Amino acid sequence: MLELILSALQAILQVIAVVLFGALLTKTGHIDQSKQKWLSQLNLNFFTPCLLFFNIASVISLDKLVAFWPIPAFFVVFTFISWLASQIVIQVLGIRGIHQRFVVACTLFCNTNSLPIAIISSLAFSEASRVLYWHSNDTQQDIAMRGIAYTMFYAMFCNIIRWSYGYHLLQPPLYEATHKEQRHLSYSSTTSTLQDESMHQVTQKDDCLSPPTSLPANETTSLLPTHYIHPLSPGPLINHRYYQPLKRVLLRWHGAMSPPLYAALLALMVGLSPVKPFLFDKHAFLYPSLTLAIQSCGKVAVPLILICLGSQLTFIAQQGGSSDSSSPRRVVLASVVARMILSPLLVVLTVLICLKYTNVALMHDPMFVVTLILLGCTPTAINLSQITQVSGYFEQEMMHVLFWSYGVICVPIMTTIVFLALSLVDTWLV
Repeated sequence: MLELILSALQAILQVIAVVLFGALLTKTGHIDQSKQKWLSQLNLNFFTPCLLFFNIASVISLDKLVAFWPIPAFFVVFTFISWLASQIVIQVLGIRGIHQRFVVACTLFCNTNSLPIAIISSLAFSEASRVLYWHSNDTQQDIAMRGIAYTMFYAMFCNIIRWSYGYHLLQPPLYEATHKEQRHLSYSSTTSTLQDESMHQVTQKDDCLSPPTSLPANETTSLLPTHYIHPLSPGPLINHRYYQPLKRVLLRWHGAMSPPLYAALLALMVGLSPVKPFLFDKHAFLYPSLTLAIQSCGKVAVPLILICLGSQLTFIAQQGGSSDSSSPRRVVLASVVARMILSPLLVVLTVLICLKYTNVALMHDPMFVVTLILLGCTPTAINLSQITQVSGYFEQEMMHVLFWSYGVICVPIMTTIVFLALSLVDTWLV
């Protein structure tokens, strides 16, 4: 088991090393706070959508939707477990007010990309692979590919919820109302300006559009073209009764969306449509140009998130760390305990019950069982720091949660979890 422990340590330390690079770049003056925020916004609006689009669209298909049906089922179960863990800790530690939303977000949304994939890759090509073979003709490459496929399929559902519900959990309390009011005011102001300009143009062209006032009414009407439409009219095909409700629905939809979520939904549409071969068939014209370009941009997302995390942790340390009154210790403690201790206990227990009392085909794959446990037990998602940094809300609390999760207890906790997962498959499946 020493090889298994070393494999887990190497995977986790790989993440920590990139975070330290971000801290070093900050201390040497290459990244300041303005550059850090700019990098986070660039990552949120471009690199992360590229990552989600490629990873989801390349994995999803109708066949995998059928074969991988246990994955969305486990996602629902694990999400409920995480929510339950957050509610228990909130009540025990007496978390009140808006910080309840923060604890729920930190507990619900865990790392489903960088850390699990790194650990899976390390395990597949280490001595631990001896307990992960499913068939006699299995190879280490097959084990790694299956584990990554399971991870990305699970991450697809997690990312959709994270960038919609999670995005709004971490916004200021009045964000939605203010956001809608600003959109409404902006739209009203734009519409009013357009109306004034249009009326001014109509007035200027009155001599061209209107006949002489001395003509009789019937002759005035006859001079106007029968197909004439007032410039302010929405047109004959748009009914005024449906125009305003449709506008409100579209504004509400856009207010609940984010660039990564748009990318995830687009990936679903592409992955489940006849368009997919044109983008992901290696012999297609677009694959070596457009598709690989998107993949290359997506590969930047995870390292850039880790670099920004290291930079943010450095600024927090320079500003006095945990002494900041805007970061209550109980809130950080509740988030870390719910995500790193209580949730893993419930997840491992749930997987053990499923192994013992169910006969799901995928549960006979040791890599699937290990992947499930990893996905349910990882620390809080690093890219939540993107959301808090862009919104400027819960930023200090998030940085302290990520510092304690990744910098202090990640190594011992994740090493224990990997050990338990491998012991479980070694006992029940091998």
